[in-house]
Amino acid sequence: MSELSWWFSPHPDWEPGEDWPEEVPVVRLETDDEVVLIDPFLPPDGSFDPHGKAVRVLLTQGAHYRGTADFVERFGASVWAPPRAAWPKIPNPSTTDELPGGVEALELDGEPQQVVFFIPEHATLVSGDVLSGVGGRLHVFVDEADPERLLPALARLAELPIERVIIPHGDLILSDGSARIRAALADSQSG
Repeated sequence: MSELSWWFSPHPDWEPGEDWPEEVPVVRLETDDEVVLIDPFLPPDGSFDPHGKAVRVLLTQGAHYRGTADFVERFGASVWAPPRAAWPKIPNPSTTDELPGGVEALELDGEPQQVVFFIPEHATLVSGDVLSGVGGRLHVFVDEADPERLLPALARLAELPIERVIIPHGDLILSDGSARIRAALADSQSG
């Protein structure tokens, strides 16, 4: 049994006028033995305490290295990063290629630079920048990905029993996650 929660931290690169909120989510999955953090920043109030448990950082993509160094330095965190991601600005920070139990890293065809994490016990998908959104609607962010391969990969992803979608920029989706992904795909193909 694990506990899933999240907090929001201000993104240091955010500037007024950005099309995404200043605060971004950090996902925390805690088990009896470890605390898993996805795309982390320290909480604004500095309240993070792993209670003596091992700390593991998972990255959806290189751009979300974010505050990882803080967790490595302060808590001896291990780091898992997408295996096919390129690291042009820093060396690959991975210290392990093993994921924590209960977390699946799903590579998306056409987007080798990032993964999404599925946490089946909590019916939760944690996305890198491939999904964003405002007003409770998801948006597919293709960027440099190959849409001919990415969109079908996202359609397959929407077949999973996803209730929540935690996105890095925008409103979190707290219900009907799979249906919201399908709607985002339909929007991206129609317009």
